[in-house]
Amino acid sequence: MVLRDNFWLWGHPEGRYNNEWGNTQKSRMTPMEACLYLGIRNTFMVPVEWEVNRRQYNKSFKTLRQVGWECFAAVHDPSAVDPLIAEAADFPNIGCVVLDDFVRLTTEQNVDVDVAVEMLNKIRDRLHNNPVRKLDMWMVLYTHEFGQNPEEDEKVKRIIEPFDGVIMWNWWEKNMQQIPAKFEILKNLSPNQRRMFGCYLWDFGGEKPATAEPVKWQLDWYREQILAGDAEGVVLHTNTMADLDLESYDAACAWMDEHGDEVIG
Repeated sequence: MVLRDNFWLWGHPEGRYNNEWGNTQKSRMTPMEACLYLGIRNTFMVPVEWEVNRRQYNKSFKTLRQVGWECFAAVHDPSAVDPLIAEAADFPNIGCVVLDDFVRLTTEQNVDVDVAVEMLNKIRDRLHNNPVRKLDMWMVLYTHEFGQNPEEDEKVKRIIEPFDGVIMWNWWEKNMQQIPAKFEILKNLSPNQRRMFGCYLWDFGGEKPATAEPVKWQLDWYREQILAGDAEGVVLHTNTMADLDLESYDAACAWMDEHGDEVIG
């Protein structure tokens, strides 16, 4: 296995962030095109409230190693994952489901931690025990959602426990230097989970383009954690600005050209 085999795209419908988050340009790049452009071999597909034809996207992902779909709706109804399980029968590379913004949305909706954990266990049981195959359950966790209050961290730890894996994201480029300390805390909160890092190629917190040096710094540091066995991969965000001639994407492509074929594991 080489390093690029453990890199994922956080994919959205093409054009999803045109005229949003400070972006005034129009992108046309699809998730599959972005995987080819960035030189990576897996994707999470996240519609972000847009109606999409999942079968069409899954067909486009045929040559990828692994595909996962976002399904926060399952928090309210675990049967929401059933169509994804059924599609996994036709598409062998579908291997997981991810819940985006889980901590924030459950907090905003005043969902009790006990209730949340009970529902997560139901979702996990459905994903792990079905007629097709075991599908993993991943969650998104932001650096600003933990590491500030021990009592709140205990709640986060309970929420993490039902998941197979957790993806740590840093929302603001300006806060990048806190990543190593936050990851040390995350390791204590997720002793039984697999871990990945999210890497923004657009500064969503600042609502502006990301810059090259922070992207390169993150990818270098994430590579070290993968080689040390403390994490297994990186998720690059996203296809919806990838064709806008931004230095952050150029930096990511150059980094992958340099490191993507390094043998790991």
